[in-house]
Amino acid sequence: MSDQTPVIELQDLNVKRGIQKLEIYSMKIYPGVCYHIFGSNGSGKSLLMDVLAHRQPVESGNILYKNKSLKRREYSQAVVKKQIAYFQQKPTGWIRGTVLSYLEKTLKERKISAGIAYQQAMAQLDEFDLKEFANVKRKQLSPGVFHKVELIRCLLQSSDILILDEPYSIPDENFIKIFNSRLRNVIRNEKKAVVIASAQSLSRFRLVDIILNLSHGRIVRVEKSRRPPRTDNRNKNRHYQNNK
Repeated sequence: MSDQTPVIELQDLNVKRGIQKLEIYSMKIYPGVCYHIFGSNGSGKSLLMDVLAHRQPVESGNILYKNKSLKRREYSQAVVKKQIAYFQQKPTGWIRGTVLSYLEKTLKERKISAGIAYQQAMAQLDEFDLKEFANVKRKQLSPGVFHKVELIRCLLQSSDILILDEPYSIPDENFIKIFNSRLRNVIRNEKKAVVIASAQSLSRFRLVDIILNLSHGRIVRVEKSRRPPRTDNRNKNRHYQNNK
């Protein structure tokens, strides 16, 4: 990873919001890597995600986006904020329009034509078994469906990094399975960076490469993810044959 340019780099960062504080000496987010920000409630996970998503002012230190310095005003924070795919723990999202029009708008922002945007948005809703909500307005959605639509929106954005704050808080294993399959493609094939904040272990999803342990606003440990061994039929058969 050292020969690559980080998508985002934090340097000597100090941030305060209410009673929460962040002190990050150095943090680099590389393309094609999935990071898990792991910590208990109140550890500063959401504050760190807001900083990475360029939605939180910093008191001191610097943020580099693709090697350009925010401190030196080499890039626009407002522009980058719009480019980053960000799922917030308590998403606000859109107010007007339907689920379909919201996803179409996301695609049109990538300069995709209206006809293609419609087809792609409907295909996404079909894949995630949400087609019945295509013409439902925001105010009529349950929190769970709203959560799912916001995650789909992140997948549709043209961004080099996806920042996801507690994306697995919905009890829908089928949706999570499909979403993780898409995330795997985003990381391994499209070479995008993914940062997931969660208070729970994510090892069962076999997505995470690096775990950043956060405590009291500081990264106290960095470790490689230990993914559990596969338990597919091939492994089972081989194990059985070896023990005949």
